[in-house]
Amino acid sequence: MVRQSTGRKRDATRTKASILNAAVSEFATRGPAGTRVDEIAARAGVNKSLIYQYFGSKQELYAEALNSVLEAITAKSAEYSRSFSAAQSATDLRTLIRGYLENHLALMETVPEWPRLLSWENLEGGRTLSRLPVQQTYKGFLDRVANMLKPLAQRGLLADDFDLRLVAQAVMALTHFFVIQKGTIQHLFQIEPHSKETRENWLNYCAELFVAAFKNGAKPDPSAGQKFQ
Repeated sequence: MVRQSTGRKRDATRTKASILNAAVSEFATRGPAGTRVDEIAARAGVNKSLIYQYFGSKQELYAEALNSVLEAITAKSAEYSRSFSAAQSATDLRTLIRGYLENHLALMETVPEWPRLLSWENLEGGRTLSRLPVQQTYKGFLDRVANMLKPLAQRGLLADDFDLRLVAQAVMALTHFFVIQKGTIQHLFQIEPHSKETRENWLNYCAELFVAAFKNGAKPDPSAGQKFQ
């Protein structure tokens, strides 16, 4: 009996994970309003009734899918942020900021569903982002990063008006734009969005923008003066 129960739990966990993965893909592609439960079930290879059994409704599934990706993204982003606690100088910060942006951009490119999900969510009013579990996930992330940055404040490396929420918004705005608006970059700005040179110039330029958020870190880096082209 114990073996059967464990097997059922394992199958249920695997099935829920398959449904969530399928839901993330469908919602990111079609948006919450345009996605049908039948399409999620077909992608997951399960009977539609299981979706209602495990999640209750399409809206609840969407909320859990959104939060599951947010949890994964913020966990990795917090991991990248941990290195800042070791910074001893503005030079260290410049290197760490550049590395953080590169890692975060790679993360967005690895999980392009996340910026797409956020775009759909905001187009439809951001109602799911207002839900407590989603807000708690992101608040927990900001609290962890704030604690990681305390050593910088103690060393006098944070600007007096440093606001983590503004910095986080800027990181999201810049990296999300670079990932999901390739057409804008290519056709309006006349820049090849997939080239290594474009990526490097973009990262260098953005790093210089963020350096200004740290005390004694705003002195321009001559190597970052290349044009974004």
